[in-house]
Amino acid sequence: MTKGNPTPEVDWKLVVRSLKGTGTSEGRMLVEKAILEAAGLPLRLREARRRLFILTTSVSEGRPAIIETEGGLVCVIALDDLVDVVMERGPTLGEVMEAARGATIIEYKQ
Repeated sequence: MTKGNPTPEVDWKLVVRSLKGTGTSEGRMLVEKAILEAAGLPLRLREARRRLFILTTSVSEGRPAIIETEGGLVCVIALDDLVDVVMERGPTLGEVMEAARGATIIEYKQ
């Protein structure tokens, strides 16, 4: 399995939460970029099958995996991560970017 960026600039889940519901093409591009950056290079389907245990262990630890199939790219994420992204309210993009620069700690208000 290809490793994602070991120290990603921004947590991919924060980016997705902050941009969900915007519906802009720029937002979609930023979400895709964050997930691809965290996942690393896509695995071919045969390679993903061969490394299934390692791939699922990595995914369960919060790092998505990308598998290249004939139909396109498939993203594998843990159920907990999916629920977090869908259900939790995220910070604004500005707050995410500030946190990435180390300027602030993001607080979640529910």
